[in-house]
Amino acid sequence: MWPLPPSRGGEAKMSSLPSCIFLLTSVALSFLPHPAMSSTVAIIRLPYGDDIIAETCQRCGENNHNVDYALCVASLSADPSSRDASLHGLALISAKLVQAGVEGMDSGIAALRAKEATQSTRWSCLNACMDVFRNAMADLDDAIAAIEDGRFTEAKTKMTATTDAPVTCNDEFKEQGLQPPMEGDSRRLFQHAVISLAIISLL
Repeated sequence: MWPLPPSRGGEAKMSSLPSCIFLLTSVALSFLPHPAMSSTVAIIRLPYGDDIIAETCQRCGENNHNVDYALCVASLSADPSSRDASLHGLALISAKLVQAGVEGMDSGIAALRAKEATQSTRWSCLNACMDVFRNAMADLDDAIAAIEDGRFTEAKTKMTATTDAPVTCNDEFKEQGLQPPMEGDSRRLFQHAVISLAIISLL
């Protein structure tokens, strides 16, 4: 049987379809959030990969309230390779920042010890701190190697030991009633170690 030709009423219905579709699309679009309205949400909850540094530091802060978000973003951003880094890459960058901090503390403590009378109370405290930071350097070498190899549990253990280093050094002085040296550097090192530990914990 041959198909019947369309009636005039059918033609009218078909011609009105594009107008209906346009109208429905316009109505649907009117309910979508305006970009200006959703910009705040985008800043608070960045999709993973849009800004990996902000996303990582945010997650670290949520998991560990000792993490300084501003320092986390600033310190990671200072490395030019961080913008293209994966989470694994950021863990390595953060661990190397801690390594640089420990080396700085060790050299600073050694310089202070050289100015003290041998075997004096302050000299002994500085000497004990040098031992602490040199042990921390060995732990950091192990932590970085563990991160590179994907042995994240071991990396966390080694970084935890490093986090304790500046606290242990300060306690050496406080137990003797002395003011700990390089307190600003010591606090910054502690914070960098806390950040690095938090990043490793995300892997």
